[in-house]
Amino acid sequence: MKSLFYALKTEEQNNVLQDACHDLSAQLTWCGHRLSQDEWRHLICAAILNVKTVRGINGGLVTLGGSSRRLNKEQGSEAIELAFSIGDAPWEYDPSQDE
Repeated sequence: MKSLFYALKTEEQNNVLQDACHDLSAQLTWCGHRLSQDEWRHLICAAILNVKTVRGINGGLVTLGGSSRRLNKEQGSEAIELAFSIGDAPWEYDPSQDE
């Protein structure tokens, strides 16, 4: 059986994902909002981990359990691919984006 440490995403994957999220934050809006690098990372990880969304205590919505620390190597690769795909064709993910 592989150890938990072995199953976690690599430092290189983490760096690529962080760089991709930084690029997205500098170049795109999401549903009319400018997201930070961390907010892009949370958004992408929530999609990969299929997190729950609940109503916040003070209104709005909160996602539960979407930390990038929970990604394994395969999910880390999926997150990187999703970030690149959003950057290449943002209108496919956010209809408010122009083609």
